Amino acid sequence: MGEPSEPTVGAEHLAVAIKAAAAMDIKEKEAVCDTLYVTQPNLLASVLVLPSLGVAMETVDVVLNLLIVLHLAVEKSGQVLAMVSEEDLERELQRFTASVRFTGGLDEQTIRQSIQQTTAYRKEGILLAYAYDTLRRSGIADQRHESAKYPIMAAINLVNSIATARLNN
Repeated sequence: MGEPSEPTVGAEHLAVAIKAAAAMDIKEKEAVCDTLYVTQPNLLASVLVLPSLGVAMETVDVVLNLLIVLHLAVEKSGQVLAMVSEEDLERELQRFTASVRFTGGLDEQTIRQSIQQTTAYRKEGILLAYAYDTLRRSGIADQRHESAKYPIMAAINLVNSIATARLNN
């Protein structure tokens, strides 16, 4: 199956998902997490493992809320993703870390071009932009301690994994 020329999740789907997640109480968010546990357990686990890596619960909450919004946006788009495996997560994480290492020492324009060549940027640019903005607004992107890299990597890997999941529809 070739890559679609348009993103699978549009801005309108993301906007609806953001509003829906913001209006949810804790029980409703738990229900979404229960659904994720059944449909995308590895995506959920990639967030829930963060405290064992020294990430503060407030930061985990930001990444978990990001996952909830991403899940709702995909759902609102009518897409059904294949279950993301541990291998899928690992492959996307390796690609992401390789691209980060590749950009070391490059000028800003070359870095921008490198990002624009990633599958997530081409296929789910709206979700990727939302993830980056969420990390920036929460202050996670500005943290400089060693454990700060884990929520950033997890958040971007969520989008990368969603972008490359085979669609089942």
